[in-house]
This record gives sequence, structure tokens and C-alpha cells, in this order.
Amino acid sequence: MKNFNMRCAHLLLAGFSLLVAGCEADTTAATDFPLSAAAVDFNKRCKQPGVIKCVGFDQSGDIKGQYGQPSGIMTGAREPTLDTNIKASGVSSLKFTVPSQSGANTSGSYFTNFADDLSVQFGENQEFFVQWRQRFSREFLTTQFRGGQGWKLAIITTGDQPRKPYASCTAIGVVVQSYYQKGFPILYNSCTGSTSHGPYHMFQEALPSDFKLQNWRPAPYCLYSQVRSSFFSPTGNCFGYAADEWMTFQVRIKTGPRVKDEFVDSYVSFWMARENQPSELIINWGPYNLTAGNPADNQRFGKVWLLPYHTGKDPTEAHPVAYVWYDELIISHFKIADPESIGLRK
Repeated sequence: MKNFNMRCAHLLLAGFSLLVAGCEADTTAATDFPLSAAAVDFNKRCKQPGVIKCVGFDQSGDIKGQYGQPSGIMTGAREPTLDTNIKASGVSSLKFTVPSQSGANTSGSYFTNFADDLSVQFGENQEFFVQWRQRFSREFLTTQFRGGQGWKLAIITTGDQPRKPYASCTAIGVVVQSYYQKGFPILYNSCTGSTSHGPYHMFQEALPSDFKLQNWRPAPYCLYSQVRSSFFSPTGNCFGYAADEWMTFQVRIKTGPRVKDEFVDSYVSFWMARENQPSELIINWGPYNLTAGNPADNQRFGKVWLLPYHTGKDPTEAHPVAYVWYDELIISHFKIADPESIGLRK
């Protein structure tokens, strides 16, 4: 295992609290979890050893429920629906609509606990993976929504406790979010912060005079300094979104021991894939002190939110109607294989 070092300090960069301090990131995600040689369909992936939960969004029961129940949807300007016309597999997918003249909570949200009886949650010294498929309409990716500071893809966060449901913004959450409206995702931790860092703490590697926004991308990297030129080839090498195809995303969270309000020596990894292409490791972060919250609350990872919540979006702007779809959600103890190559599904 090799490490890279980062000088230490805290600063605010582009509105986020950013770690620039004495930490090391390891390569365990790259070396211990090589890409699967076999890509398999959704049903076969759901039957792999260690799978905790699969949601295919193929029946009304998949999105039945409301806040306080094990899973369900919450309504924004529009209500999430099942779409039988566009799906990665099966009968349907989960569709979010972004209507014209709508605010941050444009489309509502979907949530599910890892287990309906709340029995599967992850605290200190544990590891799990979350994979999902996602598709973006061209209008969603090309519209520069006025005031928009970045939209979320997924939030992996605190599982509900009996008679105590948790919202999406909690102490321990790991969030996959678009880097403003620049066309690619980043990750951050926590809505509260903890001993080692503040809230909304981005996983960015500090260089002598720059920052890697997706720290595992090869040269010419994915750099903060590329804002004024281009984040993508040939100037940069950020892994971006693609319109009208089913992309694949996967997050690995490996927690370390709890020390006060943190899971110290934790690791977070993030993979992305274009449709019909193998996954690539994009972010490999740690050892890092993930926020764990007040020990008395015993917050543990046990819930996933899927939602295109768009922070700061101007509700008065008239823009084309846009869409986001989700499908094939899998939660597992082990790394999940890539989807099989099935071509574009309409």
C-alpha cells in the first residue's frame, strides 16, 4: 500500500470546508477491490453473497410509504413516480421531474432503510457498499439553473431508530453531489461537523498550489484551478455526467473505531461508469475522521436517500423541464459487480 501526504490546515474553498491538513490517503480501495471481471444483470447481482437489499423500482410497493416508515417518497414541487418507458432493467424506474419555476426541492426524494425492521446498520469498524444506476436528461445537464449551487445524487446516512426517524441532513452523512453545475460529482461528509472538521467537508486532496476535486483521476487530473479553462479533456480529466444513458455509481464506506464524535481512520471510495463501460475509481479517501455524531445518539449508517435536491435554485426562473431517473439500487457487505452490457434501454 502506498500513501500520499497532505499538509494540514482548514480553509473555505468555493463555499465548502476543505481539509488541507496532516492526513494520508491510502490505496486500499484500488488494491483490495479490483474491478470485477464479470458484469452481471440486476437479478444476478442481487443474489451475490453479502447483498443486504435490492430495489428495482418495478412495483408500486417500492415507493410506497412516507417519512417515518422504513422506505418511501417525499414530495417536492413534483412527486417522484415510476416510469415504465425508460428503465435500466425490469418494468420501470424511479423518475424525478424538475419543473420550470421550481425551487431547491424541485422533485421530492426517495429514501429506504437498509432493512425494514431497522436491524441492519453500520457503526464503528464496519464496511458496506451502495450501488445505483442513474440517468439524466439532456435538459438537466445543459441548463445552468439560476442560483444553483449543486444538486445531490445520493445521501448515505443515519438509519432510523424506533420512533426516531432521521432526515437526510445528519451528522454522519456521506453525500454525492454535483460540484456546483460543472458537470461532475464530488463527495462530502456531515451536516454538523465534528472535532476534526466542519460541516459539508469536501474530500479534496491538497497539492502545493492546487486541489484535486476527484483525487483518484490520472493526469491531467481534475483540479480546482481548471475552473477558468476546462475540467474535461484535453485540459482536465474530471469524470463527468453523460446525458440520456444509464450511468453506474458505487460508494464504499469503511468505518474505523469511534473516538468521541468521530469514526477515526475511516475510508470512503467512489466509482463511476458510463453505460456499457467498466467502473473507474474516482475518489479514494482516507484515513479520515468521519463524523459520528453525539455518542449518546448512536447514529449508524443505515439509510439511503436518492434525490436531485438543488441547493440555491432560483424558484422564479423559467427553464426547460428536466428529468432524472434512478434504477437498480443495491446495498451489500461486499463490492458489487458492474452491470452487464445491455445497450441503451428505452
